[in-house]
Amino acid sequence: MKRVVKNLVAVLLACLLCGCGSEKVSDEIINADQGEVIVTTADPNDKREVITFGMWSAVPEMMLEVNAFNEINAKYRIEVVTNPSVEYEDYFTNRAMKVMTGRGEDLLFIGNDMRVRDYIEKGVLEDLRPYIQRDLNEEDYIGEVLHAYEKDGKIYGIFPSFGISVLLGKKEDVGNKKIQFEDLPCLMKETGATTLMARNAMDTLWYLYCYFGMDLTNRQELKEGILLAETYSDKGGLGGEVGLKLGKDALFLELSMNRLSAIVGTEMSYGALGVDTEVVPGGILYCGAVSINNASEKKEGAWEFISFLLSEERQIKRTSESSDGFPISRVAFEEKIEADFEYVERRYREIDVETPMKKERYLEMIETWLPGSKTLYMGVDYDAWLIVSEEVEAYYSGQKSLDEVLDIIESRMRIYLGEKE
Repeated sequence: MKRVVKNLVAVLLACLLCGCGSEKVSDEIINADQGEVIVTTADPNDKREVITFGMWSAVPEMMLEVNAFNEINAKYRIEVVTNPSVEYEDYFTNRAMKVMTGRGEDLLFIGNDMRVRDYIEKGVLEDLRPYIQRDLNEEDYIGEVLHAYEKDGKIYGIFPSFGISVLLGKKEDVGNKKIQFEDLPCLMKETGATTLMARNAMDTLWYLYCYFGMDLTNRQELKEGILLAETYSDKGGLGGEVGLKLGKDALFLELSMNRLSAIVGTEMSYGALGVDTEVVPGGILYCGAVSINNASEKKEGAWEFISFLLSEERQIKRTSESSDGFPISRVAFEEKIEADFEYVERRYREIDVETPMKKERYLEMIETWLPGSKTLYMGVDYDAWLIVSEEVEAYYSGQKSLDEVLDIIESRMRIYLGEKE
């Protein structure tokens, strides 16, 4: 199960794990028992207030921002605290225990935290809306992204840059319509596609949950999902093959895009978007979101770093083709498309092929994908998914019958939901 989620998170956070330069690190161990390490350097005589920033490991793109902030801010200094010695999922479990009990760092890197929804329900994240209203002009930013971590009028996290992951299908198969979970069995039969997404059964089940809203607490719907994932899983290794045929080998392919060239590469393989292929409405926003710990005594300093990330200067820094992720600033976003398009045109000229689409169309296309998109962990109950994934393996491996597995899931889910209430 952990492998499945780790694989998906790796895809969704690809924009943050690129080699985007190097930073000096101190590797100063601050808690030997827990393996916590400070990866930012400072002069021992530095008297600025320290704002701690927690993340599993030092994300290169974010470290560049931290170092830039530390170079110019006269009052505050960001100190990044990591814990790479523990397993990926264990880190977030341990962090949840800390923040739920009023501890933890001032700033939290939450773009890959599977328990964000729990944090919000427990009130451990600071509402950023008052800071935004005080210091920013919301119209300067892409609204769907600025409000991605909004619930009940409060904003609990902000993407300084973003990517979007969408499902791609043949236009004749999916059109431009919202496809619901209950539509999938008929759609698979009508198209004759071999797999749903050219993924194994467990990965396919996860996508049924996070993309199509399969209800984990509804026994009949979950049963249908488990069988659908099993029937239309990738049993022949299609997902690793070059030349996979969309609509035949797989009904959908996932397009994770944090730069324009990702669209162009997809079009070269599967045909022009909006002509040969179509994106299914309702994608997933990703990249490194940042929150403020509600227990922090240095909220203003923490916000100063977030507002630095959203400043025009730092947003414009994200417009080169070498920088992954689209800036959240509208002006910088358009400049990013311009910069990416110049790169794409140059690459097409190198192979003596005409660019298939004008940049205005690419800009319009991305903007049409944003409404209805969501952040992965705002829409997912991760602990409920853990119950399902831990038990359903026994069915997929032939150790238990489907009804036996569903009985166990139903029992565990009843206890879990009762405890939440």
